[in-house]
Amino acid sequence: MNDQITEAPTLRVIVNRIADLIARRLQPGDVASLRRLKPDDIDSPAFWRITAVELEHTLATSAALRDREELRWAAIIQALAMLDGFHAPGRKLGRALAEADLSEQRFLKLLRAQDRGLLDAVRTVTHYLSTRAVPVDCHEIALLILSDGRSDEDSVRRSIARDFYSAKSRSAQEDA
Repeated sequence: MNDQITEAPTLRVIVNRIADLIARRLQPGDVASLRRLKPDDIDSPAFWRITAVELEHTLATSAALRDREELRWAAIIQALAMLDGFHAPGRKLGRALAEADLSEQRFLKLLRAQDRGLLDAVRTVTHYLSTRAVPVDCHEIALLILSDGRSDEDSVRRSIARDFYSAKSRSAQEDA
């Protein structure tokens, strides 16, 4: 008898798998449907296929909690589809936003956003990064979304802020 316990994949592993799935195995029409995805109205079969394969064992079993988690994952998967080809593990979100020259006002709006406002702000900055072709570690986007309202929310946001302002400061020094 095999008593080996299988560990659940980490968030980083899940994000990397989904990014790879989007980049290598989905049809262009499926990726386009994920980019257009509205977290409040999940009508993309590609989203549900990804959820069934990659997220089934990580989502809550109670209906209300599962609905909330699916809403958040819809925003994460939309971001991954928008950043198709720009997922770069280890490339900090704050640094990428600074490199893309995101305004401080828009950055602070992202950090201060909660609930649905956070999902909208993530969609905005994700679009911003993709149009500027700036690579980013999508794990940090997922962590930002999933930590909203949790006890680790502030530490996630502070880490992103440190990276953003550190990169901005280095850039200013190089320009001087």
